[in-house]
Formats: sequence, structure tokens, C-alpha cells
Amino acid sequence: MTGGAIGDLDAARVQALLETSRIGRSLRIVESTDSTNDDARRDADAGAPDGHVVVADSQRSGRGSHGRVWVSPAGQDLYLSIVARPPLQLAQLSPLTLAAGLGVADAVEKVLTGSAAREIESRVKWPNDVRIRGKKCAGILVEASSVGTELGAVVIGIGLNINRLSWPDELRPTATSLLASCPEAGRFDRTRVLAALLSALEHWVDQFIAEGGAPIALALETRLAMRGERVRCGGIVGTLVGVAPTGAVRIATESGVKELIAGQLESAIGSDLT
Repeated sequence: MTGGAIGDLDAARVQALLETSRIGRSLRIVESTDSTNDDARRDADAGAPDGHVVVADSQRSGRGSHGRVWVSPAGQDLYLSIVARPPLQLAQLSPLTLAAGLGVADAVEKVLTGSAAREIESRVKWPNDVRIRGKKCAGILVEASSVGTELGAVVIGIGLNINRLSWPDELRPTATSLLASCPEAGRFDRTRVLAALLSALEHWVDQFIAEGGAPIALALETRLAMRGERVRCGGIVGTLVGVAPTGAVRIATESGVKELIAGQLESAIGSDLT
């Protein structure tokens, strides 16, 4: 299943640029939808293959983490969802979000470094964001289905800010895009960015499936946002030291290292909490 061309999003051009064996080989581009995650779930239920991708030029009800809305204007960014059918148990799935984050971070660096005279680094913020220079450029939302402990199709949703230069007031201090980070590059071709993104994603997703969470945790030793800083997650405050192979964040406190599998990680610099 391949089809669709909207502005600089062209399924045929993506296919020609892809370096993947399966992710993006089945690809559908739509002009507008409520949520690409919902579309991908319906496609998965209808039998879409592993690696099938749905891309929208805009979303009316895009979902971010913690129930937030992902603002999705037309003609600017990438909003996509991938159907994955990993041979895993539900309890093994947690590091998949971080593997996807590494794929997004790699693609961002490749695109920006190829468009600038300098290297521009990106970081993965546990558990599901990607940052450039401390500001969020991408979010990841993994939604799984299961029957008991048996894992069904997984949907990996990604929003990546490409050419956007303005945001709602509440997002302006913390959001960025590829263009905002590298304005000298001019407008980015979303088809080329999408092809780079899908190729990097397949690399990290395949490594996770083949080897588990250990290589993901190792890669995050140098790619983890706020590592070495004072952070808060739920009621735990301490120094962020890394990520465990299980996908849990590791925070060093006065009573030892705590591992948390879920929560919202925030800076706690200047906090009086112990």
C-alpha cells in the first residue's frame, strides 16, 4: 500500500530515498486526519504489515504524552505513525519508546549537519521527547494492544517540528524546529526528512528487537538530555544518572539509585526537596 502526494510530501519520492527493508515500504499519506495513531491502529486491525506508515499533512486531534494535544498545522511538519509487530511480550516493550527516540535524534542530526557548516547535536529526553539545544523538537507516543500478556500490533506515533517558526504562547519558551535551529538552511524538504527518519528508526527498532534494552541504555549514555543534572520525577528528586536496560530512568538520591519506569521528568535545579 503506497500512495499520496501533498505539497512536499510525496510517497513515491520517499520510496526512492528509503534505505529500509520494511518501515515505510507500505506508506499512506493523507491531507488531514484526526490522529495518525488512530489511522495506523485501524490499518493494523485491517492487516497492515509490520512497518506500515501513515503520514498526515495536518491533524485535527493529534495526541502527545500525558493527554496533551499535539498542535499539527498543515504544510509545516511531520506527523506520522508506524505499525510495528515486534516478537516481544508486553513487559519487554518499554525501551521501544527510547529506541524510537534515538532514531529521531539520529535523523535530526543527519539532516541538520548536512544543512549547516557545523554539527548540531540532538538529545533524547526520557521517556519520549527529542531536544535540540534544550528545546523540544519532537515527541513520541507508543500505543500497544494486547490480549493478556500477548502483545498485539504496536503503533509508534511521532511528531517532528520541521519548518514551524511560531507556537502557542505556552509552548514558545520550550519548543523548536529544524528550521528554527538552523535558519540558514532555508525551508526543509519534508520528504527527505521523512526518508532519513524512517531509515534511522528501523536501525534502532531492529537493534532493540534483536538485542533488548542494553544497547539502547548504552547509546543513551551520551545522548540523554539532563544527564548529570538535578531532576524530579514524581516524588523522587536527585541526579539523573542514566537509563536502565528495562527503559527505567535512573536517579541517584541520598538513599541510593532509584529506577522509575513511568512518570514525567523535570528539572529540579534549585529545588529544596531531598
